[in-house]
Amino acid sequence: MTDAVTQSTDSLSYFKQPQEVRTFNFDTQQSKQLHTFSDEIAIIGGPQATGARTKASLAATELKFSLSKDQCELLNAYSDGLISLLIFEGLQKITDASPPDELPDLPLLENRYDVLCMAARNQILLKLVDNRAFAYDMDNEGQLVRLVANFKGGGLKKINAEPEIKELSSHSGLALGPHTEAPYWCAIDAKDGHSPAPSSLILSALWNPGLEPTSVIPLPPVLEKIGVTNCLALTTGGFQFTRSDSFVSGKGEDGRNVSILEFNDKVGFAARFNSYRFSANEGTSNFVKSAYAALCQGVAETTPYEYTLTQESAIIINNVRALHCRDVIKDNRRVLVRIFGLSKFSSPLVISEDPLLLRG
Repeated sequence: MTDAVTQSTDSLSYFKQPQEVRTFNFDTQQSKQLHTFSDEIAIIGGPQATGARTKASLAATELKFSLSKDQCELLNAYSDGLISLLIFEGLQKITDASPPDELPDLPLLENRYDVLCMAARNQILLKLVDNRAFAYDMDNEGQLVRLVANFKGGGLKKINAEPEIKELSSHSGLALGPHTEAPYWCAIDAKDGHSPAPSSLILSALWNPGLEPTSVIPLPPVLEKIGVTNCLALTTGGFQFTRSDSFVSGKGEDGRNVSILEFNDKVGFAARFNSYRFSANEGTSNFVKSAYAALCQGVAETTPYEYTLTQESAIIINNVRALHCRDVIKDNRRVLVRIFGLSKFSSPLVISEDPLLLRG
């Protein structure tokens, strides 16, 4: 989470990074060029299609020729792991189509041109910050693109055939507390047969008629607040987590004896945490339990940064440096388009390269 460590016995001043939240603005010509490249990927089937990875890489390279020095420095800062949230603004609107009163079935929505075009744009934006779009074999049916919407109930208003038991995932309308994205076994390097957690996630909105925000909590100020001793305690394997509801049936599992923080010599402290899935192991020392309580309290006392997504914006969240969360979904027509990104620092277990599929 940090690029340098300054020795201090009294504080975690080395966690401080100016401007954890930064905004990248495209000019009109850059935005038009990005849309053209996105359209080319959408035509062949979007990020899931063979060859999309190469097209996205070439598009990012071509776009960089048009960027200013300041724009390039901002992209490099995120690439180097120094920013919690990068906002892209000035993007071209993809469709004028209004959202239907009831969302169509997921397969129909996933194959719409505007969804494929937005997903392709997300893939290119990830590549601009040296992240590769990917999927896990045991999550989201092995697909790179995930639509974040209330398909399975739990929102403020009931959907058709509202299920009695609500799935605690991005396919429901339930409020989701502060978390990083699963899996949670490791953060940067593969371990015990598991690939690391996503380095990034990118989100944009196909429809957000209620202007409902996504909330992000940068972790460096929280870690500074709870102190170096508690942070060190969080690097011990004294924690456990429950299986994510988005995992493929029969794959994925609960986890035990994992840490919340790990130190990596390339990125510093990297986090994995979920406020509604993590807990301290039974038998964990009171010292470690106290550190966990301090983290939970620090997160709860932090005011999240809220950003309202539209078709003309996107956000990339650093998944090992920031938590994100949301309130209960109020308008069931809201649809976000999400892709995971893998940074230049991550060492995963690769199943296939094109599209990039990792062993979870």
